[in-house]
Amino acid sequence: MDQREVFGVELRRRRVAAGKSLKALSAELNYSKGHISKIETGATRPTTQFARLADAVLAADGALSRLVPHDSAHDSPGGAPEADPFPLNLDVPDLRVNRAAAEAVAEDDATEVLLRVQFDTIREMGKRVEPRLVIPTLTAQLQSLRAVLLAARQPEARRRLGLLAARYVEYLGWMAQEAGLRDEATRRTMQFAALAVDAGDPGLASYALVRRAELAMYAGDAISTIELAQRALADPHADPRIRGLALHRLAQGYAQRGEYSLSRTALDDADLALAESSDSGPGGPVIGSSTIADLGGVVAGWCLYDLGRPAEAADLLELALSRTAPEARRARALHGVRLALAHEAAGELDRMYATAMRALDDARPLGSATVRSQLQRLSWAVQRRHGHPPARELHLEITAALHDGDPM
Repeated sequence: MDQREVFGVELRRRRVAAGKSLKALSAELNYSKGHISKIETGATRPTTQFARLADAVLAADGALSRLVPHDSAHDSPGGAPEADPFPLNLDVPDLRVNRAAAEAVAEDDATEVLLRVQFDTIREMGKRVEPRLVIPTLTAQLQSLRAVLLAARQPEARRRLGLLAARYVEYLGWMAQEAGLRDEATRRTMQFAALAVDAGDPGLASYALVRRAELAMYAGDAISTIELAQRALADPHADPRIRGLALHRLAQGYAQRGEYSLSRTALDDADLALAESSDSGPGGPVIGSSTIADLGGVVAGWCLYDLGRPAEAADLLELALSRTAPEARRARALHGVRLALAHEAAGELDRMYATAMRALDDARPLGSATVRSQLQRLSWAVQRRHGHPPARELHLEITAALHDGDPM
């Protein structure tokens, strides 16, 4: 039995043990059922990229990656170089463009700069407007970027454009999360990881674990939050910023479980890691939030709230919010609602009311599912304050915001 057959047998064994059909694994890996079936039968050689993704989805702890020869990441089954540096189906229509013209654009040094500027502009949109208005713009840019990337001949141009494409897909996943499309957010996050590995940056790919930990955190799944964050921290390719963000998710997972000491230690370690990091991180654009000046403060505040220390949480969240720019409406809405929750739990009802009303003004035009989830929590919390007239008014305002014609 040759190496590809050994890999195929092990892949199938782990897939069956995990209770996953070919269809389910295909959806999680973003490879076709036919392609996975050929790998399982030994007809197709797996790439390192594929093995790493399968390791993650099947919780194989690197066992599958260790069965793939090091150089197979860039080899096709017949040993020739892969022709397509953008192998995943990104669910965007192909553009009919002149090949020669696309090649010229790909080799122009200004192209990456212009695409990066467009990416930064789209992220600015995402701070202020409904995510479903941002997603079509992102998709259109991905169409153009895919056409240019497919035409690129120089390895360095392909690498840099591939990294930028990965960041576009990662942000598309975040906008899907904000739109309440959790499955789509997870799928795009897995695509992002695959693109980052394909572009030669496994460190950037480790950020996908941080994003998945965040999705688990918002779903209230503390165990998965902790597990995914720990896997990101165990990745030797993760840079200090990614480690710092992973430690934030770890702290929040521990806080959801009520483990104060472990949460506090993770927060302190995150401060140290983020102090070592640069703003840009691998791949160029800022990884994680680019709008919160005191990221450690808002995460620590939210942890303290979950740990039953609302007065301490409110102090940190209030300070962090005061340092957040007015134009960062999404961040102000999210952390404003969280601050209102902390005030409510601390019995500071007048402060709760004033804070929540300001947050509602920021939240209404955003259509943010994460903000909406926190508003629902606040709505449930204020119902017990029916003896406080402003709290009754606030409950009505939140109810209207959650159910009016403009989606939150």
